Amino acid sequence: METNQYMDMFLDESHEHLQSLNDGLLGLEDNAEDLSILNEIFRNAHTLKGMSATMGYNKIAELTHEMEDVLDMLRKEQLKVSGDIIDTLFKCIDSLEQMINNVANGDPEDLIDVSDLVAKLSSIMHGDATPAASKKAEAPAATAAPAGETTVTAATAVAPDTAATDIVFDLTDTEKNIIAEAIKNGMRGVYLKVTLAESCLLKSARSYMVMNALEELGEVIRTIPPAEDLEQENFEHSFEVVLITAGEEEAVQEAVMGISEIEKAETQIISLGGESSSKAASAPTTAKKPAAAPATAPAPAPAPVHKPSAPANKPAAAGGGQAAANAAPQKKSHAGQSVRVDIEKLDTLMNLMGELVINKVRLEQIGQTHRLSELTETLEQMDRVTTDLQNIVMKVRMVPVSQVFNRFPRMVRDVTKELNKEINLTIEGEDTELDRTVIDEIGDPIMHLLRNSLDHGIEMPDEREAKGKPRIGEVGLIARHEGNNVVIMVTDDGKGIDADVIRRKAVEKGIFTQEEVDAMEDADAVRIVFLPGFSTAEKISDISGRGVGMDVVRSKIESLSGQVDVETHVNEGSVFKIKLPLTLAIIQAMLVQVQEEMYAIPLASIDSTLSVQPSDISTVQNNEVIVLRGEIIPIIRMEETLMVPHVKDTSELFVVVVHAGEAKAGIVVDKLIGQQEIVIKTLGNLFMGLKMFSGATVLGDGRVALILDVATMLN
Repeated sequence: METNQYMDMFLDESHEHLQSLNDGLLGLEDNAEDLSILNEIFRNAHTLKGMSATMGYNKIAELTHEMEDVLDMLRKEQLKVSGDIIDTLFKCIDSLEQMINNVANGDPEDLIDVSDLVAKLSSIMHGDATPAASKKAEAPAATAAPAGETTVTAATAVAPDTAATDIVFDLTDTEKNIIAEAIKNGMRGVYLKVTLAESCLLKSARSYMVMNALEELGEVIRTIPPAEDLEQENFEHSFEVVLITAGEEEAVQEAVMGISEIEKAETQIISLGGESSSKAASAPTTAKKPAAAPATAPAPAPAPVHKPSAPANKPAAAGGGQAAANAAPQKKSHAGQSVRVDIEKLDTLMNLMGELVINKVRLEQIGQTHRLSELTETLEQMDRVTTDLQNIVMKVRMVPVSQVFNRFPRMVRDVTKELNKEINLTIEGEDTELDRTVIDEIGDPIMHLLRNSLDHGIEMPDEREAKGKPRIGEVGLIARHEGNNVVIMVTDDGKGIDADVIRRKAVEKGIFTQEEVDAMEDADAVRIVFLPGFSTAEKISDISGRGVGMDVVRSKIESLSGQVDVETHVNEGSVFKIKLPLTLAIIQAMLVQVQEEMYAIPLASIDSTLSVQPSDISTVQNNEVIVLRGEIIPIIRMEETLMVPHVKDTSELFVVVVHAGEAKAGIVVDKLIGQQEIVIKTLGNLFMGLKMFSGATVLGDGRVALILDVATMLN
C-alpha cells in the first residue's frame, strides 16, 4: 500500500506526539514520582514508534524504541529518574523533531546521526543492577521488533479442515435478506474472524488493510465492532466481518493472511436454513501464520480513512439493489468531534466569503440607487445570513494561542540551564483564540521577547537574593481579549530597563543627540529599544542581544497591523505588550474621500472624527496641529502626503484622529463617507514599495479603495 497519501497525517500527528513528549518530560522533571506522567510519556513514545515503523522510517522507530525501553524501566522502578536521563530524553526528542522535519522536506531521515543517543540510552539501561535482557523477559509486551521488521507471533500452521468452535453471530433481517439474495445469484455469505498479532503496532491500520482487501473480493455488510470503533482502535486484538463474495473461503483467508501482523483468520459459510440461520452451520476453516512467514505487505498510515461498509455507488454483489446499499446504516459516532482541514481550503473559503461580502454591498447600493423596496427587504435577510456565515468562517479560522505557547516551556527550561539561572514560567490565557494567519507569524516575536527577559531581565540567583528578591525569577506569558484585539504580554520580575542606560547607548550609537535624549520622558527613552540597530548587550550571545535589538519584533508585529510597547520599572521588572487584531481578512473601516479618490482607514485605529475650521489649525515648530480636549494633535494633510494637486480651499475641514501605540495624529480629508465592512486584499509585489498602504479593498460599486497603514504614517 502506498504511504504517501498518509504523509500529512503522519507529520501532523508526529508533531503532536513530540509536543506531548516535551510537556510530559517537563512535568516529570518537576514531579519525578508521578507514575501517570510516566505512563503518558511512554504511550506517546510507543505510538510514535508504531507510526514511524508503519510508515517505514526505521531510524525514527529505532530511536523511539530505545526511548521506550528506558521509559519502561522507569515505570517499573528499575531505574530512578535523574537529570541525566531527562537531558538525554530531551536530546532524543530534539533529534526526532529534526528527523521528522527532514522527512517533511523530502530529505532522508538518516541525515541526523542518532547512534550516540542510542548508545547512551543503552548504557542507561545496562547501568542498572537489573540487566536489560531480564527486564525484557519480564515484560515482553513492552518491547517491539527491531525497526523495519514486522514480528509475527510464532504459531503452528493449522490444516483448513481443522474443526473449531462455532461462533454465534446474530444477523439482522436486512442482512439475512441480502445474504439470501446473494445465494440465489450463486454467491455466498462468509463470516470472518480476524485476530491480530499481539505485537501489532497499529491495530486501526491493519483493520483498514483487511477491509481494503475484502472489498476487492466482494462487499462487507457488517463489522463487529462497527467501523468507527475499528478506526478509533476501540477493540482488543480481534474483530469480525460479514462478507458477500463469489470467491471461496480459501481466497478470503489468503487475502487476509497476506497482510503482515495478522495472526489468524477464521471463516465460516453462513447458512440461512432453519433455526440455525444466525450461526454458521458448517465447521469453520481456520488459517494461522506459519512461524517463518515473512512480513510481505507494506505498511499503511497511522490512522486510516474510514471505508463505508457498503458504499451506495458500488454494484450490489448479492443482486439486492438498494437493499444492499442500505444494509449497513452508518452509526453516528461521537468519538471524534473535529476534522483536519487543509489550510488552503480555509483560505479559499475566506476568499469566497470576501467576494460574497463585496457583492452584498454592491446589491445594497443598487437597491438604494433605484429605490427597489423588494430588493432592500431581501437584502436585509441576506445581510443577516452573510453575517452569520462570516462569523462561522472566522471562527473556523480561529485557533488557540496554545499552539504557539506550547513550545516555550521547553525553550525556557533549556535557556535557564544554559544561563545557570532559576526561572519559573507562568502561562495564562492559552485558550485565547487568534486568526490562523496571525498565529503563524507571532511565534518568533514572542520567542525574542522571552529570550530577552530570560537573558537581560532576570538576574542571577545570588544577585536577586542581594536585592531581597526570591532566587527564582518569574516570567509570565499572558494572552487575553480586549475588544476586537488580542493582547499578549511577556512579563518578568527582573531588573527592568534603566532609561538612563538607554539614553547613553542611544547617544553612543549616534541615534540621538544628548539634547534630544535629555528632552525625552523615561517612557519615550525606553521605547528606543525598538529602533533598528539598537542593543544594550555588551556582547553577542546565542540567547539574545545579537546586535539587532528588538526592531525585528516591532516590524513583524506592525506588519500584522498590531502594536508593541513596553512598561518597565528599575529593579521591579518589565512588561512587553503586543496588541494584535483578531483577524486580518475582513475588518470594519471608515471610508474617506480625498479629491476624487476613496481611502479606507481601519476603525480599530480611529479615536474620533470631527470637523474644524481652518482657523482652528495652529503651527508649532513648522508643524500644523490642533488642540483636542486639551491635547495637542499633529495634522497630516492627505493632499500633501499623497502629492495630490490642490483644487480649492473650503471653509470646513474633516479630521480623522488616529492612533498607533502612544502616537496620535489628525488626518485631514475632503469628505467622510461612512463606516463599512471591507475585505482586505494584498497589493502584490508590484506595489510592495507603497509603505503607506497596508492593502486594498473592492467597494460595492467596483471601485478600488486603498487601505491606509496608520502605523507607518505616524512613525
